[in-house]
Amino acid sequence: MYIGNIVTDTPIKDSDFRVCLSMDVIDETLPTLIVGWKRVKEIYGDNVSILHKKINERTYWTFNKKERKIDFEKDIESFKEFCIDSFGENIPYVFLDVLYGKRRVNYRIIRKLLSLKNPITYIDENGMVYIFSENIIFGIDLNILEFFTGIKDKVIKKLKNIKNNVFTNNEIFNNNGSLLIKVKNKKRLTPYIMNILNNE
Repeated sequence: MYIGNIVTDTPIKDSDFRVCLSMDVIDETLPTLIVGWKRVKEIYGDNVSILHKKINERTYWTFNKKERKIDFEKDIESFKEFCIDSFGENIPYVFLDVLYGKRRVNYRIIRKLLSLKNPITYIDENGMVYIFSENIIFGIDLNILEFFTGIKDKVIKKLKNIKNNVFTNNEIFNNNGSLLIKVKNKKRLTPYIMNILNNE
């Protein structure tokens, strides 16, 4: 799976980035870095400035090695770091807060959880459950649910019904641990990552 596009004719080896020869083949859902002042001028004309390397919220540019090697190397690394830091930001996260959350809100969250079709679930070693479905990540702390009769039982029953899509730590890290480490171990993104991998 990719977390960013790099448009360049210079070979760049990084399995987490889609390296493209032109803008025609980029994944438009991902941030993009265009390499080469000449190339970026051909694409954007006078709508781009040599002083500002940010074209819009998701598109950036840098010089190629022949134009300014130091800028090229620094900007490639900065862009990669940006993609890693912003990975998954577009996915809403909803935490079932049974201690401090409003009863009406919690009831709606539970109803939604019980109605999900084909969710992907990750249970971490500390008892946190992350569920991805319908482009939302839900978080549940099973340790807290111990204190509430009925709620934990409903959640566990639902998890058992979808056991084919439930993953634990070992399964995740054996399949895609390197990406999880790169994205600062944001465990809540785990079922989202698994969903992408399952659909590739």
